[in-house]
Amino acid sequence: MDGTSTIGLIGSGSMARAMVEGWVRADPGRASRILATDRGSGRAAELARSRGVEHVTSNAELVARADTVLICVKPIDVERVLRDIGSRVGPDKAVASVAAGVATVTIESILDGDVPVFRLMPNVAVQVGLGTIAYAPGRFTHTTAEDRILDWMRPLGAVVGLEERQFDAATALSGSGPAFIALLVEAFEDSGIVAGLSHAKARELILTTMTGTAALLQEQDMACSTLRRMVTSPGGTAAAGLATLERAGVRGAIIDGVLAAMRRAGELG
Repeated sequence: MDGTSTIGLIGSGSMARAMVEGWVRADPGRASRILATDRGSGRAAELARSRGVEHVTSNAELVARADTVLICVKPIDVERVLRDIGSRVGPDKAVASVAAGVATVTIESILDGDVPVFRLMPNVAVQVGLGTIAYAPGRFTHTTAEDRILDWMRPLGAVVGLEERQFDAATALSGSGPAFIALLVEAFEDSGIVAGLSHAKARELILTTMTGTAALLQEQDMACSTLRRMVTSPGGTAAAGLATLERAGVRGAIIDGVLAAMRRAGELG
């Protein structure tokens, strides 16, 4: 891309803020090409003050000025927003949504013409450029629109192309995943404190262990079972701990939690 694309965020809540943080972190110059609106919450104005983006007062102005429109409102508000901007959006715009459970065909059915529509599911790690962004194009995608969307998403982390039918699973696994992982980290922190470590040292140990383990699995393309066997010597500490975790049903509880989140994602559409 030539660095002239302008993105407009309709909605300035937590995910919009995380994405703006990621863009500005990666390239402060992008801030001048980011527009934001809200419904009177003051969040768009705060983003403008803190991150140098531009707060515009109406969705109509945002759509007129942006070539890429990103819908960042709650699923229940998506239809209202689309009907508000529908007459102003043509095939020259790229429209993307981060609303859980809202399919591209739903968006396309409200917008007029062959508007290129994309569905995204980022997670909060986009704030530090290490997010996971599930991605699916709609029926009327063209190269220019797709290039614009991907140019905005790639600085935020890994863009993973999926079929739309897989989005509920992605929403549960990577969209909700940071909350699940944070719960596990918190439990490890607590266990370190119970074992006699300070909170700061327990946190340092588990976070560096987690990032190192993830890097090893990814860089070596190593199966989790292989890594587990590497660490688990017969009669050793890992073997004792793993046996307790398996008896407590930790593996099953995690699977059940992800499936519950997936079912909920399906109910939001």
